[in-house]
Amino acid sequence: MSQLWRGSGQPDYARHPTNGFISNFQIPVSSKASHPKRYYWKEQAIKYAAATLGQLIPEQWRMSSTFVPVPPSKIKDHPDHDPRLMQALHAIRPKLADIRELVLQRENVDSKQKGVCPSERAGNYYINQTVAETAPDVIFIFDDVLTTGCHFKAMEILLKETFKETAVYGLFLARAVRPPQDDDVDLVQLL
Repeated sequence: MSQLWRGSGQPDYARHPTNGFISNFQIPVSSKASHPKRYYWKEQAIKYAAATLGQLIPEQWRMSSTFVPVPPSKIKDHPDHDPRLMQALHAIRPKLADIRELVLQRENVDSKQKGVCPSERAGNYYINQTVAETAPDVIFIFDDVLTTGCHFKAMEILLKETFKETAVYGLFLARAVRPPQDDDVDLVQLL
């Protein structure tokens, strides 16, 4: 772990292995034709995510829950539509009993756009009626990185409006960890 620390005693977050994994997982689909060797690492990241989740997801969740990926930032007819979350879910072994694209997106968005509240983001989502006929008992919203929780909350709003009796949880491959800002309060100093 010493390689993750700078001389100042502060962590060097950019060098953490999770960041490399997520960076590979998010390689744009358009790079497949122009940079096939780079795209190889995206495919490896999807396999790694599936293998890891396959070891961690309990059997009870596998058989009794519905797994719903967060929609990609680009809609299906866009050249950079990226189904990586759905691909990872389908690659999990033993297989998950119920994987559904229950939520779709109306328009392309910048997924990293700041200042968008969950209810506003939920307005760009809609229920995919072709797979919504059976109400799930439990839903796991699946995303690669939990940053602010905006995508999760937006999907939760829509799913709970549609399936009022369904429990909704989140399942994420990584959580964003940011270096402390100068204006962050040190809680230890307050105690």
